[in-house]
Amino acid sequence: MAKTGSGEKGQPDYGWRFQGKIVRLCEDRSVQMDESSHLMERALRQMSMEYFALDRCLQCGICTEGCPHTKLETNARFSPRSFIQKARLGLLDLSGEDLWLCTQCGQCKLICPYEIPFLDVMISLRSLVVEQGAGYVPASIKGVLSSLSSAGNPWKEDQSRRGEWHADRDRSGNTSGRQDAVMLFVGCLPSYDKRAQKIARAAAELLQRAGVAFDILGEAEVCCGESALRAGDQGTFERLKAINTRNLAKGGAKRIYTLSPHCYDVMKNRYDGLETGGCQVYPFVILLHELISKGALPVRNGVHKRVAYHDPCLFSKHHSIITEPREVLRNIPGIELVEMEHSGEKSFCCGGGGGGVWRDTARGERLAEIRLEEALKTGADILATACPYCLTMLEESARGEERYQDLKVMDLCELLREGVFS
Repeated sequence: MAKTGSGEKGQPDYGWRFQGKIVRLCEDRSVQMDESSHLMERALRQMSMEYFALDRCLQCGICTEGCPHTKLETNARFSPRSFIQKARLGLLDLSGEDLWLCTQCGQCKLICPYEIPFLDVMISLRSLVVEQGAGYVPASIKGVLSSLSSAGNPWKEDQSRRGEWHADRDRSGNTSGRQDAVMLFVGCLPSYDKRAQKIARAAAELLQRAGVAFDILGEAEVCCGESALRAGDQGTFERLKAINTRNLAKGGAKRIYTLSPHCYDVMKNRYDGLETGGCQVYPFVILLHELISKGALPVRNGVHKRVAYHDPCLFSKHHSIITEPREVLRNIPGIELVEMEHSGEKSFCCGGGGGGVWRDTARGERLAEIRLEEALKTGADILATACPYCLTMLEESARGEERYQDLKVMDLCELLREGVFS
């Protein structure tokens, strides 16, 4: 049989290790690569630029020290440094759950002195598994990806239900067609989830009180696709992006505000068609900060509570949105704002990113539990955040636990609404 090393099925491979490039070793006909190994080699060829960057890694371990999973004894085996080394050597085992532990929080990227693109590598490896069948995908992730592909949301809910959250509200402020109208991109959790719908209602009421004309896509909105992208399903992401880009352009609004940092991040960084069409994307918390700053949203009612603010990773680590949420909270009379051990760009991940919100994680293995303990140490009455995923992860982990019964988890919109309307 001729020496090819091509990775084609049925052909022998003479061994390879990835250290910035494919290295051909001497012939060894005793080593026969299986199909998953061939798929990995082809994927590594496609991801060559990322893996050239991996060659800069000096295995210093700073990334592993900063990774939130190393704080959990059950997940201590997960190590960005180890992942990088195995990727360079072509020795990654994609048949287990380790690939799915990464929450894409970005702490490793933030602190790496050599700017190793670990997050991009993880997405590419997940793409290898999801789109080419080269390894293990959790059943919950498979289900979500299937739902996103077929129904445009994670639960296969009917699109007609996307606007249910505002069905019992006065929509006089929703003035589609007005030149000054802004678009509120609601997102999946605030659209469908009963608990998260309170965020959307609070946001709409605050806009109406401030006299801001706004519209929503309603049934025309589909998932932003961030979960699909970070799970490695590029095809589903591109389809969802195309639908939203087209419908947002039809809506005519030049300013789009998202309730979720996840929607904001993916639309800001990956929806290239929006800005070329004259649209700008902002987080909703930025709008709230602007309205309060110019006096358009008076906050007169006192909320006399001690509040700890949890920075969503996509705000603090990825986009440096740290000051504005705190300024919103400081403008609510009576609030005593306290900081947890990890705050700002060093905020501790709740575990919801990178598909974590869809995975069934047992108690004792949840990053949110570590965050709740940090909040308790501050003596806070309320743990506030500005992300539907964070709210879900923190609240679900606190539910039913006696030690957390006096700690209330709230979204910033809900808390501000109390200051405006109560």
